[in-house]
Amino acid sequence: MEFRLLKTFVTIAKTLSFTKAADSLGYAQSTVTSQIQALEEELGIMLFERLGKQIKLTKEGEHLYTYATQILKLSDEAKDQLSSSLVPKGSLTIGTAESLCVHRLPEVFNIFRSRYPEVEINIRFDTVSDYRTHLRKNTIDIAFFLDVPCKENDLITHMLFEEPMSVIAAPNHPLAKKQQVIPHDINGEPLVLTAEGCSYRRIFESILTQAGAKPSSIMGVSSNEVIKKFVCDGWGIGFLPHVVVQQELMTSQLIELHWAGPPFAIKAQLLYHKDKWLSPALKAFIGVTLATLKE
Repeated sequence: MEFRLLKTFVTIAKTLSFTKAADSLGYAQSTVTSQIQALEEELGIMLFERLGKQIKLTKEGEHLYTYATQILKLSDEAKDQLSSSLVPKGSLTIGTAESLCVHRLPEVFNIFRSRYPEVEINIRFDTVSDYRTHLRKNTIDIAFFLDVPCKENDLITHMLFEEPMSVIAAPNHPLAKKQQVIPHDINGEPLVLTAEGCSYRRIFESILTQAGAKPSSIMGVSSNEVIKKFVCDGWGIGFLPHVVVQQELMTSQLIELHWAGPPFAIKAQLLYHKDKWLSPALKAFIGVTLATLKE
């Protein structure tokens, strides 16, 4: 398989459009079409299902996409490693949580981009378990996430700082009047939490379960902004990093319940694989992050 064919395939898979892929790669659309046909003929499979003007990957295409992204990434790493230049360049793929990306990492990104403008940064959002999988498959270079302190033999972990968490509710919620809120007080209350797989949702639910507190319902939402809106509207109690809700607390759109239950002990962490080749760009990014965020 030729690298140019794999690159075309991956670009189409990301955009789900032959036209957009052609524009991105600087090819005529007929060239992109013929390249995919050549790749399909070589492999003896169909890579895309074409439904009118829409396309999507076949199961075989999904399998190839996993391998193709790794092949192209390894190719880029090989070029970087063999290059005589030590100036950070190329690209970095960073996995991170939305709250960290919006509220904690902008300073890191700004400093890094000002120093190393030739490095392209790509960001993807996933759950904690997905980050670990991506690091082990080498589909991301580095991950930032919130969790209790954890150590895994094949991953290098840097603890950055403790992330304060807030149990939040609408200002007129009955629990807003309590001087202390413990897990038992949550029993029978509806919750509006992050999606399943989120580390701090798992931690909060674990605390409630250990205390024998059972919420009446749990709504899982993948957007922090939607969670805040639903909690403001009285849909239930929420649990988010304090930095995410501080503006709403200041303007009294939300209230922070006086949590007196077990501490959450959630840490912001930076991880990468122990066997990961640290390119000049990745070394520089780790250095900027530790200098900026590590307590």
